Amino acid sequence: MALNRAYLNRAFAAPEPFLVTRAAVRSFAAAIGDPNPLYRDPAAARAAGHPDLPAPPTFAALVAGEAYWQLLADPEFGLPPEGAVHVAQWFGFERALRAGDELTAEAVPELMDRQKGRDRVVFRTTIDDPAGARLATVRTTLIGPAPGPD
Repeated sequence: MALNRAYLNRAFAAPEPFLVTRAAVRSFAAAIGDPNPLYRDPAAARAAGHPDLPAPPTFAALVAGEAYWQLLADPEFGLPPEGAVHVAQWFGFERALRAGDELTAEAVPELMDRQKGRDRVVFRTTIDDPAGARLATVRTTLIGPAPGPD
């Protein structure tokens, strides 16, 4: 199935807010192998000027995924998650995401095309606080699975 262009430039909100917890920040830092004490020790974070544990920058990918993965799970969208490849990601921040944040995310498929016989989609996902202040923007590029044999 080809990408459904009816989804292009439409906004899709994550189904619920994403609560950033200290445990999630610590687990993410451990998973990516980052030993920075800012991601584990609230006292170290406060000494560095943060009100609580800041999340590693790539943590924003988890939040963005809450919005765009609902599209990948939708068969009408046309890009099945099985066999899809994550090829690029870009992050822009107004401030660090941190423990205690309750975040909303909204994904917009802003580009859909084909490259070398495979579907490609670029999502722009905005991450905001409950008051609507923009905290981050994430751009994610995925390509669909390789076509199977005829």
